[in-house]
Amino acid sequence: MAQPTHFIDFADGTPARAARKATLDAERYYDQQVMKQEWETIWTKSWLLAGLASDIAEPGDYFLFSIGHESIIISRDNAGQVQAMYNACQHRGNRVIATEQGSVPAFTCPYHGWTYDLDGTLQTVPDEERFEPRIDCDAYSLKHVKVEVWAGVVWVNMDLEAAPLADFLGIVQDHLTPYRIENMVLILDQTLEIDANWKTAVDNFNEQYHVDFIHPQHASMVNCRDSVNELWPYGHRRTIVEGFVTNPRYGEPEEAPPILDMMARQIGLNPDDFKGRVGDIRKAAQVQKRKLGEELGYSYDEFPDDLVSDVVQYDLFPNIIATIHPEYLWIMRPRPHPTDPNKCFFDKMTLQIHMDVGHDAESGLSLIGDVSQQVALQGARPEHDVFDREAVITGQKSMTITIDQDVHYLPDMQAGMMSAGFQQAVLNEDESRIQHFHDWWDVWMNDAPFERAQAKEAAE
Repeated sequence: MAQPTHFIDFADGTPARAARKATLDAERYYDQQVMKQEWETIWTKSWLLAGLASDIAEPGDYFLFSIGHESIIISRDNAGQVQAMYNACQHRGNRVIATEQGSVPAFTCPYHGWTYDLDGTLQTVPDEERFEPRIDCDAYSLKHVKVEVWAGVVWVNMDLEAAPLADFLGIVQDHLTPYRIENMVLILDQTLEIDANWKTAVDNFNEQYHVDFIHPQHASMVNCRDSVNELWPYGHRRTIVEGFVTNPRYGEPEEAPPILDMMARQIGLNPDDFKGRVGDIRKAAQVQKRKLGEELGYSYDEFPDDLVSDVVQYDLFPNIIATIHPEYLWIMRPRPHPTDPNKCFFDKMTLQIHMDVGHDAESGLSLIGDVSQQVALQGARPEHDVFDREAVITGQKSMTITIDQDVHYLPDMQAGMMSAGFQQAVLNEDESRIQHFHDWWDVWMNDAPFERAQAKEAAE
């Protein structure tokens, strides 16, 4: 049985189907010229997820967003506005900020002391009288990047003429608003350095064809076989996977498997009550989660029953992979390496609702499972943990068992695509999200679709 796939146009008339069907030739994953063209047509033209607004809560707070060879300062200025600026001093190009995150009264270049206000305006030039002509502070202020904040997330676009974020995300904003991401708490911030192209990572998370083979645990808690795929303009995608179920490919068991048993007990259901009818747990979980939510102070009123129990993944072009439930969110973000197309940085930010409305310590009932990480943090921000694949393989680090399993195989996928024995990928119907991503990747590489949309909007 093939997974159903739906093409959904945006309300403004932007079509979901790309202008052409892509051929997934191997070169797009490792060719240097392709990497260069991606930078010029994708990374510098589309909206990118830079980080969390909670990291710049107060004036003076900042963090750095690294993408390719660029470093971008995200800060909150003295007026409370969010700013995004290239991290390059206008004197000789030195990086103004070297630390990943912090709080400062102003940005001072460590090389020659040029100082910039929190909004990027040049304030001080040591020995200013020795410059001829005199330095024009406005002209030599830090160069800005287009920035917006939505859903507690900071988004940037290096194209200053880019249309608003809302035009780019379209219906996705309506979908994600009920999750109230801005109220979630960051509990893990991880980055993995891996020998694979960023698109190799995107492809991995855009199909369930591999699940039966490298994620056997999924068969006992979700139904990946019958997931529903939705494809939107600009290359955005969504998949919906039934949760609190077993995979019907293997038949329904007499009793809930251990993982499903644990999930049910966690919210106050007794799996023993479902012997011989394990398939009824999903509907029971929807009712029970609403009831438990009312008791704990968390409301599911904005969610239909399916979204109370099921797993939803949003894949936003170019590189956002967001697995979301009402109670928690994984933001995964493969970023291109500055010089090597066979490498990328794979980020994973784990967020969840606050334990005060998601967990009852006395009864042990929980909407978010293990809250130990949130307890350990005691309100502090988690450290940014950077490691390599070897640390995952040896068990020193983990991004959850599922992602660890993916990490194990990604370098082998990349290496195989560089073989003389491989020319191009062959996809089946259930890999429609991969095809859609690459169809639009082709369009972005050749036709600048978002720019054309802007031009059309301006003309009207």
